[in-house]
Amino acid sequence: MYGAQPVDTLRTPAKMAVAFSTPALSMELALKKIFLVAFDPFTDIDLFLMWDILGRNTEDWHVRILASSAVVHSAHGLPVSVHGQLSEANSADAVLFVSGREGVPAALADPDFLPSFELDARRQRIGSLCAGAFILERLGLLSGKATTHPDARSSLQALGLEPVDQPLVCQGSVATAGGCLSALYLVGWLVESWFDVDKRRATLCPVLPAGQQALYDALIELSIRQGKVGTSTTSSR
Repeated sequence: MYGAQPVDTLRTPAKMAVAFSTPALSMELALKKIFLVAFDPFTDIDLFLMWDILGRNTEDWHVRILASSAVVHSAHGLPVSVHGQLSEANSADAVLFVSGREGVPAALADPDFLPSFELDARRQRIGSLCAGAFILERLGLLSGKATTHPDARSSLQALGLEPVDQPLVCQGSVATAGGCLSALYLVGWLVESWFDVDKRRATLCPVLPAGQQALYDALIELSIRQGKVGTSTTSSR
């Protein structure tokens, strides 16, 4: 069994019917749903950094981990109990795919993995870290420029995409991030796209190094701006 009740149950017809007369429930229903997609084996920092950053805020969103099994293991062997099945991502407000040098190829080879998703960039924010970009490509969510881990750029180019040597590339409501620490930029892009710069700063500031918050904030802001316009660097050939 999965470790938590599927978040979809927060929006059942019965609860919707009483939401307007129950302020606390109405606020709960208004929370954004963010799902992190993991698999065996996933890159430790990809999942844990986003989980930690996003999990600190319980007033604006719910964050949950999804996988095809009730327990997944990190690349370093740490078992993680997940909250629900992959198909729950289809009702999310945002879906973020982690990475894994071995985990991504294994997931793509699983005949049940990709068919679990019916994602829609018109109503969802969708993002990936490093090799997670290959999942977005297989789901038909990428075209033109994208980024991934530097070691995987040639493989991305072989798929007909233009690999860009920058930490974040945004194409509308779909974003790819390259390098584990680019999770800061991916989360920042997500939060800012929903709310504003102040909310993004409030979300990321608690994890930034002491005495360097302003430096990191400027870098995060620059990376998000460049990611949106795609003009910071030339593509990697």
